[in-house]
Amino acid sequence: MKIKRVEFRLGKRHLALEVPPFFIDFKKRNFSSMMTRRISRGEGTLFYVYLTRKNQLSKLLILKAMHPGIFMPPKLTINESFTRDEINDFIKSVKELEREWEYQDHGLWKRRIDNFYVYMVLVIGDDRWTVRAMVSKEGIPGYGVELPVDPQLSEKLMEELTSEEAYDLEIHEHVENRHFHFTVYNVERFIDLVKRYDYYFARKEIWEQSVRIENPLC
Repeated sequence: MKIKRVEFRLGKRHLALEVPPFFIDFKKRNFSSMMTRRISRGEGTLFYVYLTRKNQLSKLLILKAMHPGIFMPPKLTINESFTRDEINDFIKSVKELEREWEYQDHGLWKRRIDNFYVYMVLVIGDDRWTVRAMVSKEGIPGYGVELPVDPQLSEKLMEELTSEEAYDLEIHEHVENRHFHFTVYNVERFIDLVKRYDYYFARKEIWEQSVRIENPLC
């Protein structure tokens, strides 16, 4: 089995694995199963997404200073303590990341693998942020994505997906949720769906490993 490992790493110290490693078998089909814990036989690539955990809001603001197009929630209050070395480490980590992942704009990075493109999109809510992946292939419109969804919201999501988005829909049953594999046609649409349906982003009490923006102090 030939498995490649690819990392997307924002930060150096105090890192957390932000999402479960996801596996892309580029030879299986155009958009194969992502974020799965078990790897089938054959060739493929495992992706790991690491995000800074300590002083997260301050580092997000540094990231926005480097890339002004990134969205940030209004009226956030910083109550963090960090050193110049931590700031420099974070800036260096972003620059190292962007040697392999080409920054597009608005919190979107891209990396080419053969005739596929893997995109990492930064999703920021009022008190939480994460990174999610999208996959595209030359000559095929749209992006292959995966969304873990609470079973109680599954029917609502099904009703919301357009026929174009759902034409290659697959739903995989997991212990706590259902993983929807489908197509989106722009980044903004995917971000909106993540914020409203993603099991680990929308239901904040579920996922303890997620990185959170602390609420502003009153």
